[in-house]
Order: sequence, then structure tokens, then C-alpha cells
Amino acid sequence: MELYLKVAVFGALGVLTACGGGKSVPPVNPGPTPVVSAISPNSSTQGGPLFTLSVVGSNFTANSAVDWNGATQPTTFVNANLLTAAIPAAEVAAQGPDDVTVVDTGGSSNALSFAVPCVIPPPGGSSQQTRARVGAYYFDGWSGPLTNFHFQGLPLGPYQDRQPLSGWQDNSQCAVEQQLAVAHNFGIDFFLFDWYVSSDPGEDLNSALDITHQLADRHGMQYAILYVNSPSVFVAPADWPTAINQWIGYMSDPAYVTVNGKPLLTVIDMGLMRQTFGSSAAVASALNQLRTAAVASGLPGVYVVGGFQSGYDHSTQTGSFPDLSPAVADGYDAVSLYNYSFGTVTGEQSFSLVSEAGQWIWSQAATNSPLPFIPVAMDGWDPRPWDEGNVWFDRNPQDVATFVDAEINWANANTALRVEPAPTPPLVMMEAWNEFGEGSHLLPTVGEGTTYGDAVAAILGTQ
Repeated sequence: MELYLKVAVFGALGVLTACGGGKSVPPVNPGPTPVVSAISPNSSTQGGPLFTLSVVGSNFTANSAVDWNGATQPTTFVNANLLTAAIPAAEVAAQGPDDVTVVDTGGSSNALSFAVPCVIPPPGGSSQQTRARVGAYYFDGWSGPLTNFHFQGLPLGPYQDRQPLSGWQDNSQCAVEQQLAVAHNFGIDFFLFDWYVSSDPGEDLNSALDITHQLADRHGMQYAILYVNSPSVFVAPADWPTAINQWIGYMSDPAYVTVNGKPLLTVIDMGLMRQTFGSSAAVASALNQLRTAAVASGLPGVYVVGGFQSGYDHSTQTGSFPDLSPAVADGYDAVSLYNYSFGTVTGEQSFSLVSEAGQWIWSQAATNSPLPFIPVAMDGWDPRPWDEGNVWFDRNPQDVATFVDAEINWANANTALRVEPAPTPPLVMMEAWNEFGEGSHLLPTVGEGTTYGDAVAAILGTQ
């Protein structure tokens, strides 16, 4: 329902008498006062476009209206905890900050501040670190409405403290720029964006990637693509040339990550690639088609990393590590993984078990991988907002930083498995920058501030 007028409250009069008659008009009963707990987005570049503002809180009704600096905006009631409002470009044409409130029959809510212009932190911290080439996986699933299933349990649930300081949604230039600048100051060199061939209705699963690609200033960060070839979103063989053309469009960007001079592409699941194309020979042919197209576009080829799945069971002190020999026939240049599983443990566990699992997997790669291997350090696992699995791990900033330190030390000790020889710093990955639905995140949040990134920056800034 769209509202354009505030509701006048006359409850203090008790009863109103209609003019020219003796009939009584029932009083307006004021409802509870609305409360605002979050807004998304929470900032904008000055002179930015019109946008939809989501307002999270409580005591909202069909009579609620969103006010911007006291002026009512066209408002849609979603539910008692969520309103949306259409904010015209004129409201962010001038420097702010601007106040957002909700008005209802129970009065006006508290105000939250909307920043204009976008505040980008200056270079600093560990942005110049050379200890490792650190990449972080970026889950590009936060551009949809707050009612989208990816936000389950988060803005409208019990885990609201996971709200990123840049706002719940990342579908604006400001939100993406802020994350790029902050990540680089933490010592991260690049985001490896999850790339999807298709999206859910009303959601762009490549939004932050495309915004990054279009930016004139990435604040020192680079980026690359992780092709997510899940069963429901894989690229069919007939569509492979179309995907190649899209990827090369990104790879031609000077800010795109290279390994041994070649643009990097990671495939999340090598086994599913063989299922899709039918054989190792067919996968190798498809990857060579990508490399040939890259050369034809003036690039030196493509460095392709194949992903696999692995896990460790703490109860049995053993794990599942796959046979990686097919990766050679598939035509990959190196292998890696996204995250790992944890066997039969359930309930809350110590983060030391995450570290133990990761280091067991690295040790197996050192013995069994026929190709260079990029180690991955998870920075957490707590998927209770999404009801995924029945195990989660406590964590603290020093735990995560110590694990990343161990990952870099391992890479330096296993030089034969490095994707690039010394003196180039070893390439390592973190899972993840923003998997806050699964509790694998490094980005600053309302509940944790910058503590995790600061701890990682401290170990990266040392030699």
C-alpha cells in the first residue's frame, strides 16, 4: 500500500463532533510507536540514482509511512517488520547526512542516518602487504529484496547482528566500493566472485561483480571469477561459447587477476564438469576452447583451477580426500576447493576443529595432488540462519588470524605445489569475505565491527 499523507492523531480530544450535526466520530486509537533498527542501503554516492530503501524494525502497520528528513516518501508495507520506500534521485543530490524515520498513528520512530556522499576509507592498514597474494571468495547473493531466501534469519530474524556495516544489500556502487577499500586495507588482494549463469527471479547473482567491473577505481583490489557449476545453474555445452564471451569480457580488464600472466578462472566442481560434458576429454576440449578464445582476444590464455570437495571427521581422525588424477586429463592448471565438511560432529564446536580439518586437507594435497594446489582457510562456519546442517563453530579474531598465518606458512613450506614460484608471494584463499548466512565472513558487521579483518591485517603485515 502506498501512502502519501501522514495520519493526524486526535486521540487527546477523546470524541470529535462533526460540523453541522450532533453525531459523534469515534476517536482514533494510536498504535504502538514504530521502531527502526536498520536501513538498506545506508549510504549513497552524491548524485546517485533513485533507489528502493528497505526499512527494518517493529510495530509497522499498513498506515506506516517512511519519512526522509521529515518528508513522507511513497511507502509499501511488506510486514510488521519491513517497509520499503521509493527514494528519488533528488534526495541524494545534495550532501547529507539524511534522517530516516517511520511515522504511524503511534507517533514517529527513532531516526537512522543515511550517509551522502559515500564514505570510502583511505588506503592504509596492510594494503601494501607482500607476505601472500590473498584472495577471498565473495558470495554475490545479496542484491535482492530483504524477503529473498538468502536473507533468511538475518535482517528479519535472530541474527541481525551480522548486518554488514556497508548495509545488508550490495547492489549499489557505494556498498561495493566500501567493501573493496576495507578489504584491501585488511591485506586482501582480490575477490573471487561466485559467478552464476542464471539468477532467481528478481535477483541478480552477478550484481557486485558487474559493479566492480564497471568501477573506475577499485581501491587497489583485483577480482576474478569462480564459475559455480551447481546442478541447477550450470552452463550447458551448447551455451559454453556464450559463457566464454562473457568471461573474456571481464578478463580483458587490467584489474582482473592473473596467475603466471594468464587470467584466472576457477571452476567450483570438477566432478560436475565431467557430468555436464560427458568425459575428461570433453572437459579438456571445452577448457581449450576457452583458452583459444582468450588468445584470439589478445590474452595469453587462461589459468584454470579445478575445484573439489573434501572433509575431515574429528571423531575418527580421518577424512575424505578425492582422487585428483582426473584433473590432469580434464586439462586444469591447478586444483583447490571452496570449503570443507566436518564429518559426524554436531552442535557447537571449537574453531580449532575447523583449523584441524583445513590442515589435514592441505597435508593430503601435499601428498596426493598431481597439480599445483591453492590452500583455503575457512574463517568460520555457523549456518544457523539458513538451517544448514547441525554443526557450528565458535570463533574469535585471533583464531582466524592464526589459521591464515598457518596457511601462508604451509604454502611457503610446500613450494612444489605453489601456482607461481618465488619470489612471487604464495597465492592463498579465504572462505569467505561475505558468507554471513553461513557464518563464514570477514567483512565488518554491526556485531563484530572490524575485529576479524584487523586481526588478519596484523598477521599479514608481518614478515
